[in-house]
Amino acid sequence: MLPVIAGVEGGLLTESERELFSRLQPAGYILFSRNISDYEMTRELTDDLRSLTQGPDLPIIAIDQEGGRVVRTAGIDVCLPSASALAATHSEHTITQAAYYNAQCLYTLGVNTDFAPVLDLGSGRANALPGRCWGSDTQEVISNAGVWNRSLLRRGIMTCGKHFPGMGAAESDPHYTLPMLRGTRESFLEEASIPFTALMPELPSLMVAHLMLPDIDDTLPSSLSPALVQGFLRNQLGYDGVVFTDDLCMGAIANSYSPEQSVSLALQAGCDLPLVCHKTVEYLEDIAAEIETLPKALLYDVERRITRFRIMLSTFAPMRFIEWRDYLKDVAAFTASVPEVDPSAPASPVFDY
Repeated sequence: MLPVIAGVEGGLLTESERELFSRLQPAGYILFSRNISDYEMTRELTDDLRSLTQGPDLPIIAIDQEGGRVVRTAGIDVCLPSASALAATHSEHTITQAAYYNAQCLYTLGVNTDFAPVLDLGSGRANALPGRCWGSDTQEVISNAGVWNRSLLRRGIMTCGKHFPGMGAAESDPHYTLPMLRGTRESFLEEASIPFTALMPELPSLMVAHLMLPDIDDTLPSSLSPALVQGFLRNQLGYDGVVFTDDLCMGAIANSYSPEQSVSLALQAGCDLPLVCHKTVEYLEDIAAEIETLPKALLYDVERRITRFRIMLSTFAPMRFIEWRDYLKDVAAFTASVPEVDPSAPASPVFDY
């Protein structure tokens, strides 16, 4: 098993992808809008990815499906309200409904992991987060994101809290450049990291942000930093779930590191599953060769956590086509009943993938 989450280029696997994935055995895959244009074809794609995986455990098949402008299923007419819109309803029932509609769509498509909920504190800064946050104070985020998280888990979708240790105060978008934030471990624990620590017992995975945190590590970005991942998240906070990186193809990392360098550094930092979301065929051989050079003891712990996560992956039965048509009507009516509250969020690549 290769400890990487790999992007897929289109709606169906190419022969080069099929050969590469079959031979190198990535632990999982991530889907974007480019992969989802037809309900049945998407299910064929995820069935193909599962069929390539050797051994008893299912591959992780993940997606960024938050709602609002961060949905990957618009091409098949599934658009759900954003976190900020759902939070504005002040209704646990409405949040639960949204999570259930989301889960129904995902397991029907063959997706088993959602990179949500966002646990960053909303700030309005142009950092790719406006509209995606469950609130601007810690208790709002804990309450609203907690309902969403538990509802997805009950419907068989694994979840991922992001972006540790909290990037709401960042002044720039990591899709372009590496944001810098001042703050020690203690200052993060006083506010930005509180939603993560509060929900950590129920989160099967976390995603680490791409940030420069000079008061914690003045050399490496947070997603590649042993001080942040191993020292703060694992040792100080005791988190032993799966840790994903954010996409290593984002400008924050790709401007300074090749994919094989950043994957290796992320694993050495204490992450389990680096994300390589774009041009995977171009990079995966070199990534695999670099991982082979890492200490076996390190890779043993990584495999232990990934295996535990994969054992919990659900195999809910998908909806039949006639049920899917009824579902689309229901989800459209539900989404129309929840008005968006921040339609003018700054542009970011995260909305377009």
